Amino acid sequence: MNYVIIGAGPAAVAAAEKLRVLDSDGHITMIGAQAQQPYSRMAIPYYLTGKVEESGTYLRRSSDHFQNHRIDLVRGEATAVDAAEHKVMLGDGSAIDYDKLLIATGAEPIIPPVSGMDDPRVQQCWHLEDAERIIELAKPGARAVQVGAGFIGCIILESWVLREVDLTVVEMGPRMVPRMLGEKAGDLLKTWCESKGVTVHTGTTVGSIESSENELNVVLDNGNAYPSDVVIVSTGVKPNVGFLQDVDINIDLGIEVDEFMQTSVVDIYAAGDCAQGLDFSTGETAVHAVQPTATEYAWPCDVFFRSLGGCRRG
Repeated sequence: MNYVIIGAGPAAVAAAEKLRVLDSDGHITMIGAQAQQPYSRMAIPYYLTGKVEESGTYLRRSSDHFQNHRIDLVRGEATAVDAAEHKVMLGDGSAIDYDKLLIATGAEPIIPPVSGMDDPRVQQCWHLEDAERIIELAKPGARAVQVGAGFIGCIILESWVLREVDLTVVEMGPRMVPRMLGEKAGDLLKTWCESKGVTVHTGTTVGSIESSENELNVVLDNGNAYPSDVVIVSTGVKPNVGFLQDVDINIDLGIEVDEFMQTSVVDIYAAGDCAQGLDFSTGETAVHAVQPTATEYAWPCDVFFRSLGGCRRG
């Protein structure tokens, strides 16, 4: 059995390891777009503050972990899937054949339609490369504006406080972490931030980002403007499914899956933040990637494996 997994995040890694347990002879290929070993995005703020080195963000510490589990880790970006021919096309023009395919491509940042967002000093804290660029720009005393104060944004915010930057936070919601906190809790969080020297604007959006050689000028819709050295955008994520545009697969907010994580296309499954499936706590369908509490949590994969007829215990 030839298993291919698109993605190299928590859901993908958990799936690959479980497949090896269930099928000792199957060929497992995991496709990861990043140059590094598979890593956790939730660890990036700790990398920013120096609490961990790059290796501390890796999902598996041993450099030969995947080799030891006979999991082929392919560096590349999946650009298309040919469901009829059972092939995954990569950006370099090559193709990988599969018998069973798991899509675990996670989420991607949502970039607000604001002029000036294309300046290289405007960053998303999404990849390790982003973190390295932010470290260069956000020296102690640097002026920073963070756009967005949701769940992930507030994790990032703590790292700015520890880096001792001059930070301004802009949140369009009525309070910080508006989808998780009530008014009282949101106000407490804002008070804590202000006690750390952070300027917080809620119920506010960025109107534009004006660029000059020496600085950015972040203009808010309330009339305030903040000169800055770096702008961090943390305004939510969406399922990373754009490469499936030519596949006749059911996609709502995310890739629709059944109780076995199977999609509407035979031999294709989905898991993680790109999948829309049963929320066991509510009984409704949900997409983790559009919920602020689940950017880095993997969907349970056991139900996916139970539906793979080719799996057997080794």
